[in-house]
Amino acid sequence: MQKQKRISFKPRRFLWAFIVFPLLLGIGVGIYMSIIVDLPPAESISFFTPPVATKVFDNNNNLITEFFIERRELTDIEQVPSYLKDGLICIEDRQFYKHWGVDILGLIRALFTNLLHLRVIQGGSTITMQLARNMFLTLEQTMLRKLKEMALAIRIERVYTKDEILEKYFNQINFGQGRYGVATAAKYYFDKDISELSLDECALLIAIAKSPERYSPHKHPEKAQQRRDFVLTQMFKNHVITEQEYEAAVNTPLSVVEYKEDNVVGRYFLEEVRRYLELKYGPEFLYRSGARIYTTMDIEIQKTAEKILEKHLTQIEKDYKFENTKAKFDSLGLSDTITASPYLQDALVILDYHTGEVKALIGGRDFSQSKFNRATQARRQAGSAFKVFVYTAAVDNGFTPADIVLDLPIVLEIPGVDSIYRPANYDRRFLGPITVRKALALSRNLAAVRLIRNIGPELVAKYAHDLGVESPLLPVVSLALGSCEVNLLEMVSAMGTIAALGERVQPILIRKITNREGTIIEINEPLPETRLSPRTSYIMINLMRAVVAGGTGYRIQQYYSGPAAGKTGTTNNYSDAWFVGFTPKYACGVWVGYDNNDRIFRGATGGVVSAPIWGELMAAIDPNPTEQFPKPSGLITCTVCSETGLLARESCPKTREEVFVVGTAPSDSCDLHGFDTYIDYHNDFDKIDPSVLEGY
Repeated sequence: MQKQKRISFKPRRFLWAFIVFPLLLGIGVGIYMSIIVDLPPAESISFFTPPVATKVFDNNNNLITEFFIERRELTDIEQVPSYLKDGLICIEDRQFYKHWGVDILGLIRALFTNLLHLRVIQGGSTITMQLARNMFLTLEQTMLRKLKEMALAIRIERVYTKDEILEKYFNQINFGQGRYGVATAAKYYFDKDISELSLDECALLIAIAKSPERYSPHKHPEKAQQRRDFVLTQMFKNHVITEQEYEAAVNTPLSVVEYKEDNVVGRYFLEEVRRYLELKYGPEFLYRSGARIYTTMDIEIQKTAEKILEKHLTQIEKDYKFENTKAKFDSLGLSDTITASPYLQDALVILDYHTGEVKALIGGRDFSQSKFNRATQARRQAGSAFKVFVYTAAVDNGFTPADIVLDLPIVLEIPGVDSIYRPANYDRRFLGPITVRKALALSRNLAAVRLIRNIGPELVAKYAHDLGVESPLLPVVSLALGSCEVNLLEMVSAMGTIAALGERVQPILIRKITNREGTIIEINEPLPETRLSPRTSYIMINLMRAVVAGGTGYRIQQYYSGPAAGKTGTTNNYSDAWFVGFTPKYACGVWVGYDNNDRIFRGATGGVVSAPIWGELMAAIDPNPTEQFPKPSGLITCTVCSETGLLARESCPKTREEVFVVGTAPSDSCDLHGFDTYIDYHNDFDKIDPSVLEGY
């Protein structure tokens, strides 16, 4: 009987050994393969780098802002204080230097603790497992993710040393508010370098890392302090710190710096930079590479420009009792992608035309309400500011500042259309024969129309494009009065070409780009191109100085006493107010108007609205101007009669020193003023009506 039983038992053992065991083994292998199938290989782990914020600097290497998904600054393990290293290990993983990525006893202990309390009290994850989760996995709480975490931790331990794992962990920790890594947290919470942290500060960072929202010292200081003290207690119990150190630290109040919302200067400028980087290098580079972007912005000039521009627009709204729709618009909570706003807007560009560096750029009054950049994206009619190109083309093709043009009525037929074009002056009056200088200084429309008819609108469009205007221009007579649509940046660039004696430099917002190690990726250096003769440029500078000295831009002199040249611009119905000009250091343009082309107010000319802003700004950023505009060779100066433009006689009532290219100065003397005329003129001095100066 016993032999029969033993013989019948062997087939069962055989069945178990050759059928059930392989089945279980297969199931186990299948589970293991499902765990590791989508885990990164060891090579990927060794090349892993966490996303690092791209830093943006001004032209003096001051940090302006960062572009990031995770705001992180990397640090070496040598920079981390021993309090922070030992304290973290004490709290998170006391067997860190002993296990091989997974602490089996810790997992079993956590399992029993959680079963005892019927909820998750302990996670059982080692520092390496937490690093694996942060690097490659999600936060979902499933058994499969936990198994993947363990498998990946083992791989990580095979690739990195313990100190390398600890360093990567310190750079991965989330401290809330988009801040990752201990170096970033040290700056954010204590305004200190990581190596300067004290014991109590290290304990607080360890406390925050447990739950950045729950233990935020800004939002929940009491909970943060309780958790910090718990960390200190554990460090003392595990002999990480002495009793004296514990007592001193636990009795130290929280010392975090006051939390402030980021108040970034130059939001429109930085958005232009961001768009350029994303388009050229892609979002991965922009938000994760840790690159260094060195812009051309002068942060002090940018701040000054924003302050002065807002002050003037606020004053206009107050003086003319405009409804404060800006505040109402904000309260609606509309998307910041909206392009048009119902309140008065502005734009400004300051350019160092010697280097092409944009020192300040403003594209509107509130970036949070509208990201539409009115300095680079908006095309508006330039009004009389465009006359600069008419006179530049004329001077470069034989006209002189002393030549006579007619400020008289003109009616033109429009070819191909059964209509006529009847331009008019701002003041509806006519000055008759006047010099080119006076016509530009007083912005006489009819004189400009006659000039463009003489030299041709195609030639004017060519000169505008050569100097820096990139917008398409229709070659029609009305081009002389700014019927074209251009943007502010290109107008400032073109003015800068004239100021630089005909040398054009492409405007840039970025000086150089490096990777996080400092290797140069891109560098922008000025490459000037000759677009206009230096002599013509200097004559135009001299002519535009008259706009400021006694023409439509005279209000600038109330603020700025240095050498300045430029041109006002106003469009029909007072919907656009421009002043674009330059000093020996900077070219600058100011535009004011409504997005929907509404009238600003009756009489809102470039000279009234924009010129004072320009003058006050120049006085603020260049308060002691001593530099003069350089004068090229090949020019001569003659004394001419201000009325006839011919060589002055002693009897001429008003004269001026005029600049000419050699060979183009008048050879005849004034034939209008005799001795009797001289007496009559001084008995009844012909002053220009002030209303003329308010023109385009």
